[in-house]
Amino acid sequence: MTRVWAITHNREDYKSLSAFDERYCTYPREDGTSELGTWEPQHLTYESYEAEDINLGLSNFPGWGGLSACDAKAKEVLSTLTADGVEFLPLFVPEISHTNYFAINVLRILDCLDNERSKFGYFGDLRMRIDKYEFKPDCIGDTPIFKLPIFTRVRTYVTDSFKELVEENNLTGLEFRKVWEG
Repeated sequence: MTRVWAITHNREDYKSLSAFDERYCTYPREDGTSELGTWEPQHLTYESYEAEDINLGLSNFPGWGGLSACDAKAKEVLSTLTADGVEFLPLFVPEISHTNYFAINVLRILDCLDNERSKFGYFGDLRMRIDKYEFKPDCIGDTPIFKLPIFTRVRTYVTDSFKELVEENNLTGLEFRKVWEG
């Protein structure tokens, strides 16, 4: 049985990363192609969702404008599981010198959504969300992390192997919402 989880960032307990100046910030490509040849470390800062939460620290997976980022510990834990499906791109956070942070560029884009059986929310003629997920049988296989061709910027999906590895290693900052079981 395969379960698929949508990941989001825990915005209540941790700070997130943001760009010093969006005009000079590059994000990983949305089409799943490699960035390693052209990527330059992005200069980021950290911020809390609540101004009074000055004692909150960064999690292992701080949010970054809706994208995924991780610290060195999470990168080390996940590297063997995600070897050919993810690349870790360096981020530079000057206020934090005790660890390195990385953008997570998901390279694996799977066209596994059964569009006929899934249900979508629309705004005018545009698909804005997936209300009910149905995946094509046997399409996901043992892929631990992936994106769908639609909404590549805003949503990353994982299977049980990714979720269990995060939980077993007490990595913080991600929330998992089950979207499909089949």
